[in-house]
Amino acid sequence: MLRDSTTRRLVVLGGHDLHVPEYLFDEIETHRDELARRSGQTADALEEGLRILRGHVAEHEEADYVDELGKAGSLLGGRDPKDTPYVALALALPADGIWTEDRALVSLGSLMVYRTSDLVRLALPSARRE
Repeated sequence: MLRDSTTRRLVVLGGHDLHVPEYLFDEIETHRDELARRSGQTADALEEGLRILRGHVAEHEEADYVDELGKAGSLLGGRDPKDTPYVALALALPADGIWTEDRALVSLGSLMVYRTSDLVRLALPSARRE
C-alpha cells in the first residue's frame, strides 16, 4: 500500500469487497516504525498508505467472527495462529475466499485461497503494471 503497486491497484480499483479484522490495524500500529524502516518510506508515506487502506476495506470487531474462531483454527491445523481471525472472518461473512501471499495457506476447506496473481487474472487485468 505504500507504493504504486498491483496490490494497491487491486485494493483501490479492484471492485472487491475487502474485509479485515480490526486486529490488522492494531498490528500495523504496533509495528509502525519497523514497517517504515523496512519499506524505506517516511512516516507521512506510511500514514498515506494506511489512509488509503482504511478507505477501501471494512473493519470488523472480533464479535463479528468469534463464533467461527474454532472452525478457523481447525482449518488452519496449527499453522500461524495470527491467521485465525482472518479465516474466521471469511467464514463468518458470505465470502468465497481469502486473499493472501502466505504460501502455507494452500487449502482452507470450502474457502478459496487467492493470490494477488489470481485476482489480477480473474478480476482486474488493468491492475497489471505497464
